[in-house]
Order: sequence, then structure tokens, then C-alpha cells
Amino acid sequence: MAGETSPVVSYPYLRNVLGMEVDDESMKSVPHAQGELYTHVVLKTAQAGSILGAIIGAGVAAVRKTGPISRSLMNGSRNGMLIGAPLGVLATYGAMRSTSKKPDVDMDYEYFDRAYRLRHNRGQVRVDRASIIVSGVGVATAVAQGSSVLGGGALGLAAGTLLGAVYNATIKSQ
Repeated sequence: MAGETSPVVSYPYLRNVLGMEVDDESMKSVPHAQGELYTHVVLKTAQAGSILGAIIGAGVAAVRKTGPISRSLMNGSRNGMLIGAPLGVLATYGAMRSTSKKPDVDMDYEYFDRAYRLRHNRGQVRVDRASIIVSGVGVATAVAQGSSVLGGGALGLAAGTLLGAVYNATIKSQ
């Protein structure tokens, strides 16, 4: 379980994130809990970085009037994502290290518990799914336009995250 250092995630985890049906027994089986937790947090910090980077990039372009805002959005989003992703590794490591220093803590269980709860958090899963799908659309659009694939993917990641959050807020208010 959590004692392994492999960043590999399990097939049920991927099926769940992609919106495919996963039976209860498979949802309870978390063979790569540590990898799933790290993957989730890295995705979250990459999402946050891409959003903040896009906002900062657009703001800087608007103030400096150095070129098209679309390019600044993509570059800012890309830079934010590239800064955010490694911060997710550090954040997870720090949080779990802090947890491990508490008395009578079973770290295998701690990793399992967090990964298990994330699998069942439908809102988180929807946001992750939307961000991954729209990131793919961003990559495809960038390829079609001959622009930065990484920038297109990062901007798609930001847009998908925001769309997923809006969708969650909409279905909760109904």
C-alpha cells in the first residue's frame, strides 16, 4: 500500500477519474495509495498555478501592452502550471511527513484513507476530469494553430478546472 514509492496509479483510479463505472470492490482497492495522493495534489497545484499564471500573464500584458493577451495567457498559464506541479510534490511530502511525526500513526492507513476519500469525492473527480479533457482540447487547438502545445494544454487545464468548478456549483444549487 503506502509504503511503496512508485508513482503508479491503479486502473480503477483512472477509470474513476475518466467517468467510467467502477464497482464498489474496486473503489475500495487502493494498491497505489501514495501514488494516487501525489498525483491528485500535483494535479491540483498545476491547476491552481495555471489559473493564477493566466491571470497574471493577462494582467501584465494589459498593463505593458507588449503583445496579444492570448499569448500572454498561454505563457502565463504554462509558467504557472510548471511552477505549481512541483510544489504539489513538496506540499504532499511536507503534509505527510508532518502526519508521520504524530504518535501512533499508521502511514499506510493515512495514505489509503486520503486516496480512498478522494476517489469518492465526486466534485473533485468531476473537476479533475473536466480539467484533463479541456487540457486535451487545448493541446489539440495549439497543434492545429501551430502554437505552444504546453501553453495550450496549460490554458486548457485552467479553463477545464474553472468549468468543472462552475458545473459543481451549478448542480449543488439545484
